[in-house]
Amino acid sequence: MADEWVPSNKASSEIAWEGPKAVREDLPSVAVMPFVDLSPERLEGHFCEGLAEEVLQGLNKVEGLKVLSRTSSFLYKDADLPAEEICRRLGVQHLLVGSLRKDAGHLSLKVELVSPAAPSLIWSERFERERSDVFSLVADIVGSIASVLRLEASGPRRPPVDLEAYDRYLKGRQYYFRFHRHGMRFASQMFQEAIGLDPGFAAAWAGLALCAAYLYIYVDRSEDHREEALSASGRALELDPALAEAHVSRGVALSAAGRSEEAEAAFEAALRLDPDLYEAYYFFARHCFAAGKTEMAIQYFEWAAAVRPEDFQAVLLVAQAYDSLGVSDEAEAARRRGLALVEGRLRHVPEDARARYLGANALVALGEREKGLAWARMARSLDPEDSMLLYNLGCIHALAGDPEEALDCLVRAVAAGLTEKNWFLHDGDLESLRQHPRFLELLRTLDA
Repeated sequence: MADEWVPSNKASSEIAWEGPKAVREDLPSVAVMPFVDLSPERLEGHFCEGLAEEVLQGLNKVEGLKVLSRTSSFLYKDADLPAEEICRRLGVQHLLVGSLRKDAGHLSLKVELVSPAAPSLIWSERFERERSDVFSLVADIVGSIASVLRLEASGPRRPPVDLEAYDRYLKGRQYYFRFHRHGMRFASQMFQEAIGLDPGFAAAWAGLALCAAYLYIYVDRSEDHREEALSASGRALELDPALAEAHVSRGVALSAAGRSEEAEAAFEAALRLDPDLYEAYYFFARHCFAAGKTEMAIQYFEWAAAVRPEDFQAVLLVAQAYDSLGVSDEAEAARRRGLALVEGRLRHVPEDARARYLGANALVALGEREKGLAWARMARSLDPEDSMLLYNLGCIHALAGDPEEALDCLVRAVAAGLTEKNWFLHDGDLESLRQHPRFLELLRTLDA
């Protein structure tokens, strides 16, 4: 019953984690802007944002410094506003800005720390590097800013990484999070190229493991994919056991392999290393939802959304989990919040099929059936044979009261490679199909 469930970290005795770390409001504060791309072809936007995010994450580990989330500061990426006005709107004392030129392996980066309270620049430095270690550069920037603010940068430096390998890694991450079979294969290729350039790049091994696990669960349940997920995640941990992302990849690989308790231990290890890591919360939540641990899934999805408020996926997926527990008010609020995020995403990236079908699900659940089905048709036109898309279309049509079309989509999703039975068993969107003979037959095929 809805009134028996408490939406907090006490929702389940199994939840041991306390969530993202609290931030004191009286600390000196800084926001990091995406670096401006000055490269000849202006094709390094992914690199500019990725490097700025690395600096942001490094600053986040400086004791005594409040660092604004990527979501808040990156909103002003293209805003034609003076630094003082951005600081005022964000409510921070300092703003880190920079410009980057990357050309044939050479990196030129100028970084400045500005403050409305200061008569001039607080700090400025130019870095010139040739295929050098990216993380050493990040550590130098973080250390300089900490010193200027009379704080102390702590923690071990990450192992060195080649500049071009890091570029491939960022492209891989960009495509991985589209959760689409074609993007996943391209992401896998980018991670493999990164490893070829720098075999010791632990984060690239972790990315490769995530791709292999996705392909195993949603595209082709072959032993090759399962083994690659386990071996690549194991290699990431060997190379850098202090890397939270490596533990996340291990958790995803173990979850795909059906080793549930080991997977949960890996996710918890990731969160101990980095309490603000979105991927740890998000993938832990997906694991819990598939395992039928709905209350835990809700809490971890909510924490994922808190860490990355611009992310529509965690918000819309938590709505489905709320529905499974009959918490209709929370489900509706989450869907409205997620739908607003989806609409913002589609204004900038109209071809994002995942945003389109998750938004379609929310629309149908909120009673906007015809608009939701129109969005579903648009999503399907982008890639009618993608297993993840077909599964979600099945959920949408089930919610819309069209069981035969829903079952057609689910059957095609399984034929296209999605064989994760737990989603069929625990997804509340499919409740209306539970006793349908075709659904029961479909479950039997998943046991085969």
